[in-house]
Amino acid sequence: MKKFFSIGEAAKAVHTTSETLRHYDRIGLVKPSATNKSTKYRYYTQQDLVRLNTVRALQLMDLPLHEIKEVLEYDDLEKVVEFLDRAEKKADEKLKALQYSKSKIQLAKADYERKLREQQKLKFSGAFLKDLPERIILLSDTLEVPTLDNL
Repeated sequence: MKKFFSIGEAAKAVHTTSETLRHYDRIGLVKPSATNKSTKYRYYTQQDLVRLNTVRALQLMDLPLHEIKEVLEYDDLEKVVEFLDRAEKKADEKLKALQYSKSKIQLAKADYERKLREQQKLKFSGAFLKDLPERIILLSDTLEVPTLDNL
């Protein structure tokens, strides 16, 4: 197993960019385990990748970086585990809401596909139906220029 990962390899492993990892380093969120003094290249360990994956997952839960940093700096591992449990429950709730939304979208899509098929059938037969927005029509008794008197 590889002991160190370059910044590019680490970024690829956690599905982010090298610039994001540099930002995490600048703000002290995830520091690389080693830095080459002459080239300033950053190197990450497997444990760093675990922390990076945790950060990315918490970001997907809409947590700001300063909160993520605060949680990951807890000395009490029990607090970290409790926080991650809450984040996991929140993720489950989001999944449930997304699944509900997806089912509603699928129903709407099926309805529109049905309407499209009906419309295409009518198009080939020469007749068609079209919904128009509601509008006001003014009627006149004469063919003259309409005025308030002849409306």
